[in-house]
Amino acid sequence: MRKVLLLLFVLLSQQLSTLTAQDYVYLVSTATSWGRRQLPGAESAERKAHHQPVLSDDEYLPFSTLCLEYERDLRQYEAYNDSIFLPLSHEEWIGVFKRRAVKCSEFYVKNNKKIARFNEYFSSPDVPEAAYDSLFFWTRHLLFANANDVFLYENAMSLLIPHYEQRRDYKRLAFCYLCAATTQHKLALIGEKGAEERSKYYNEKLVALREHYAELTDPLSPYFVIAGFVNLTILHGQAGNIELDECLKIYESMLQIYRSPEAETLFRRDRRLREFAYWAADLFAYRSICTYISRGLDRPQLRDRLYALYCDVRQRNGVESSKLKNRYYAKLEYDDLWIEAYMGHISCDEAFHRFRAMMARDRDLTSLDRPTSKSNYIYNLSETYITLLDHTTLPFATKSEYMKEYVDLMISLTTRYERSKTPFEKGKILTNVASDPIIHKYLDQWQKEELLFRLIVIEQPVTYVHVSMVAELSVALTSAMIDKLPGYFVGMPGFSNEKDVLVGREQLLDYVYRASLYHDLGKITMPMVITNSFRRLTDHEFAIIKMHPEASRPFFDINPALRPYQDVALGHHKWFDGDGYPASFKARRSPYFPVILLVALTDCLDAATENIGRNYHTPKSFESVMEEFTSLSGEQFNPTLIHFINTEPEVFARLKELVSTGRYDFYYKMYRQYMPH
Repeated sequence: MRKVLLLLFVLLSQQLSTLTAQDYVYLVSTATSWGRRQLPGAESAERKAHHQPVLSDDEYLPFSTLCLEYERDLRQYEAYNDSIFLPLSHEEWIGVFKRRAVKCSEFYVKNNKKIARFNEYFSSPDVPEAAYDSLFFWTRHLLFANANDVFLYENAMSLLIPHYEQRRDYKRLAFCYLCAATTQHKLALIGEKGAEERSKYYNEKLVALREHYAELTDPLSPYFVIAGFVNLTILHGQAGNIELDECLKIYESMLQIYRSPEAETLFRRDRRLREFAYWAADLFAYRSICTYISRGLDRPQLRDRLYALYCDVRQRNGVESSKLKNRYYAKLEYDDLWIEAYMGHISCDEAFHRFRAMMARDRDLTSLDRPTSKSNYIYNLSETYITLLDHTTLPFATKSEYMKEYVDLMISLTTRYERSKTPFEKGKILTNVASDPIIHKYLDQWQKEELLFRLIVIEQPVTYVHVSMVAELSVALTSAMIDKLPGYFVGMPGFSNEKDVLVGREQLLDYVYRASLYHDLGKITMPMVITNSFRRLTDHEFAIIKMHPEASRPFFDINPALRPYQDVALGHHKWFDGDGYPASFKARRSPYFPVILLVALTDCLDAATENIGRNYHTPKSFESVMEEFTSLSGEQFNPTLIHFINTEPEVFARLKELVSTGRYDFYYKMYRQYMPH
């Protein structure tokens, strides 16, 4: 086994040495689903051996209890989030939201205490080795159990990696580097700056362990190496970080290793490792030609070589890919049509019609049951469908009809997946649907706007209710100001004087309403683990949340009709005195500055008084919130707005009604309009 590991590391390092200028961005722990089946007994025994490190003479830190409780609470939290989508009556649904708010608040307080205890304990200079090992095994347990709290892993790795590096514990570091790189991959999916470079950094550290192969005695080490092969040749190839020529060289090197006598001996001992290894090789053969096509390359010799590789593995594994037992081959038969059409063996029209015929027989796509295929295979299906449809000779109206049908299907599929499974990947799929120029080419203006609303509901139901509430508050405030203080809006595009404001009343109200609805578009890219946390945000998470104004730009770029609302989305966290974020956006220079400040106020007003959708604060009364806002007048909030609300009793009463008794009815109205039934 050690010889095989040496071969794996050496040959991989020889290929990697020619790619030092590349970014190894998307490292995924592909091996975990195989690995957790591989050594459950050993894993359990090691965890039990390290579950009670000593805290002091009379107490201990029960990792087993704390981690299992955390995992259980996370599952319950996710179940409460899933319950938002159930078809319920008004009373039932409001009851679910109320119970969810109470329960999630309990989770929030309890988990904050647990995490604080962990961090305080590990800040001590005399932490026993057993504590680090216990944290290691329970972190691995949570990752293998698919608990999707990547920031918990990031926190654990910040403790474990420096410790094990100091001790040169390469056996532990192999997993830690893989876990850290996987975490950064998740963050890269939501566009977090620096995540790609950090993923590269930890991937390189993992590969550098080849020099210590004799000390990598964990049975999972070969799985991790092969997972690296998958990431390098497929994910990095698709992203364009590694040229396909280099991916092909790595693939051929891996096949040489597999055929060696040492590898064959190892494979005979470990059937799952052999299955995993050859799956990795076959998957490259299947997907590399798709990568070539999607990247728009024009290198016929490389194309023909990759296509021949694809044909060889297709013939070896059988013509009907739908019958391949391995779940990782899901939806492969759809790619076959795309490839054959690209190679000119069938027309795009024929490929598309056959594609739709297969869709009609696919239970994942036609039934209302939970899909059996993982969400990332649905992403591959999506890419194929859009490309084929766009290249057919069908009339534009027919293409538009089919594209709208496809969008409905993607949204339906997303709602049927468990929200707790692959939240980052599903968020990436929805972001692509929202910003794909080919999709938008076939949608009219109303459909484009409706799509954005629906995607926020699916990915961020609490956020959608929030922006809708902000819109109601903003319109109520704007309407009163048009009547009594129209000069506030003078200077905005189309409103050069007070008469323009009065005459253009409906136009201005419509602008404020839509700007409020669009102000949090960037949160489509954020998984709920960040935007509606069941524990206190880490500093890193808060930094990511602060990205959401800038993250809205692609949605405005794809739909020019929405451009007038972009400044409000970019500036709704800017203060009256210029503070706030993003620092690069200068709100005072915007012609929409009056509405930016108005939405900034109503956004904070809804967040501070919200009592059933969020769980990380105690809701405050409208009166107490206005007292706080008044104290921040001239600093965070526009003094004109604060004075107007405080001196107009009808406005004060209307805003108070909306954020208190009116909230429940409004929530249910939104639910009935957009939730599936």
